Amino acid sequence: MSVLFLVDSQSELQAGLPWIEKICEQDSNRRPALVYVLGTDRTSLLAYAREVADKCKFIGSVDPIEENTSAIIEITRKNRDHTVVLVSDGDQDDKQQEIFRKSANAVVWFRIHGDPPTSSKQVFGLDAASLITTPSFVSRLLGVSPEHNLIEPSDLAVSDDRSISDIVIGAYQKRCDPGDLLCLDWSPSLDKQQSAARLALFRQASHASILLYHPGETWLEQVASRFRGIASVVAKPMDREQRIELSESLQEGSQPSFEFLGLISAAAMLAAFGLLQDSAAVIIGAMLVAPLMTPILGAGMALTHGNRPLFRNSLIAITIGFVGALASSFIFGLLVRTMRDIEITPEMWARCNPSPLDFCVGLVGGIAASYARTRSHLSSALAGAAIAAALVPPLSTAGLQLAGGFFEATDRGTPIVGPILLVTINVLTIMVGSSFVLYLRGLQSDPSVLRRDRWGLRMFVLISILACFVLAFIVH
Repeated sequence: MSVLFLVDSQSELQAGLPWIEKICEQDSNRRPALVYVLGTDRTSLLAYAREVADKCKFIGSVDPIEENTSAIIEITRKNRDHTVVLVSDGDQDDKQQEIFRKSANAVVWFRIHGDPPTSSKQVFGLDAASLITTPSFVSRLLGVSPEHNLIEPSDLAVSDDRSISDIVIGAYQKRCDPGDLLCLDWSPSLDKQQSAARLALFRQASHASILLYHPGETWLEQVASRFRGIASVVAKPMDREQRIELSESLQEGSQPSFEFLGLISAAAMLAAFGLLQDSAAVIIGAMLVAPLMTPILGAGMALTHGNRPLFRNSLIAITIGFVGALASSFIFGLLVRTMRDIEITPEMWARCNPSPLDFCVGLVGGIAASYARTRSHLSSALAGAAIAAALVPPLSTAGLQLAGGFFEATDRGTPIVGPILLVTINVLTIMVGSSFVLYLRGLQSDPSVLRRDRWGLRMFVLISILACFVLAFIVH
């Protein structure tokens, strides 16, 4: 196991050396540890660390690094196959805790009291659940595995008002002896009480060593981090105020309202008039009125946040909009029939035969619209018109064909069903595209929330699969 040892004081270096040597001994390739001294102006500490490294074969290089967390995280990312090791001396716990939480690499954070254990009998896991995941890592790290639980059923059976932290600390004082090692697994998915209990025990350890282990990012999170890094090069990430403002705007615009229904109905009637006249100009004009962009982007943001209520409100607004557009164009068609027969124009036929290209229209439209909404100097109205152009004319086409009684499929397309399929594929792809861009632009929940509740990710995958099924049906 390759090691990247971050050092902030002589005491950390001295306490950590026996443990670093033990870890390097378990590496089948015998790769030396990389040591980084925190602070580019720490000349005496750097000189001392290099002097120590000359005497230790298990240390490869010793280099200084800027003390800010961003620079440290960047170094760890450049050494993705290395496990980061931190040793607490009680003075820099807040800084180390930030590195521990944010590092993409696996991190081992030690509170050391003595030398590494030589027997599994000296090693404890927290409870029965931790013995499922902890032993394999500790074995690879130190060559020993936990044989005991710190928390026994009798500890939890005590009927008092003790907190989880008190129970854990009490068990540590009772069962751990000097020279023992307690291994604690940690992840962002832990609830606040469990996380607080681990940190409280770590800080109050007095006689037995403690190891806190964070497994780092999953492969999926690594891919997402790379995409976010690329996106930050293309456009500067949104700051907190911008994210809050956009989030509030999308949530407000995703609420169903009579104003929304009225505007979408008016846009559908204008589009129906343009379709009957075979006038692209009138159809484009109708798109500037349609307010469909905001609730669909709201649904996309709900997927990135894992926000069920927002997703529900957005779907209700979208459904109301679709029903309103279909009904208003149907009523408009009935009014037209009192004056003349309805004929299917080329503009209408164009929306009766969906193709794979329509898949791209919705996807690109969703990407463009969501990106424009995150950039204050760009006009989101034009991108919104592009989204409306992918949705309102097909709905108006279906309404007019219902009013005209066109149900039979021809070689030019399938009336009613074709436009409805076109709308469906466009809605799904717009949601996927907008969700992807909003995530890259920083509108996502705290990672700990996302790890505990995968609803947003599951819905994103489900919608993507559904879009592919609709696309396959269209191609077939």
